[in-house]
Amino acid sequence: MVNETTYTFDVFGLYNGLFVMADRISGSVWTHYDGRVLTGELAGKDFLLQIEPIIHTTWEQWVSLYPETTVLDWYPEFVDRYRKIEPGRGGLGPQFQRTLLNIDERLPGNELVLGVSSGSSERAYVLADFGEQPTVLHDTLGEQPIVIFLQGKNTYALAFSRHVVGEVLQFSMEGESIVDASGTQWDWTGRAVAGPLEGAQLDYVTSFVTEWYGWAAYHPGTSIFGR
Repeated sequence: MVNETTYTFDVFGLYNGLFVMADRISGSVWTHYDGRVLTGELAGKDFLLQIEPIIHTTWEQWVSLYPETTVLDWYPEFVDRYRKIEPGRGGLGPQFQRTLLNIDERLPGNELVLGVSSGSSERAYVLADFGEQPTVLHDTLGEQPIVIFLQGKNTYALAFSRHVVGEVLQFSMEGESIVDASGTQWDWTGRAVAGPLEGAQLDYVTSFVTEWYGWAAYHPGTSIFGR
């Protein structure tokens, strides 16, 4: 929903190495990567899709939190379109390569990173640099203190603001649990589940796991953490 209008989209083509989509109302072409309108009736106007945090979890963890959840059905008529997706798998087809406006060779194109945007600053965090153990990482991006939660082997990571009720929190791992200096325990969605701050929610900072070529194409000025 944008400006009180609900849009439905169809795949339109490729731009900068990634799929773009057209809405069925105006025919305008949007990116799914940053939510901007590229061309069409809505281009140059105040239209932007809001990026929402995506939690990468297991079915067991999810259904324990949301026992009434529904599951997308299997459609036999589309079975020939279903395929296994392997993020980070090497290789980029020539039809994708031809559309790239910016190629950044600082990292392999299919390297998995957490891309984070804060204000006018962007930074990529290479998932492989942090191993397979759960990790919390403190950083400052665009003058904003952030914390990144990484689950390692599950290729999950998200960034949150460390500002909570007027304080800048410090986090650490205690076994499999995320805790702060007050002893509050947090889950992977940035919610305080036990302790003095129980019920608080960390503010999401625009971030998502992606392949390097796409992040660099859309964010040519990005820095790389630790590089």
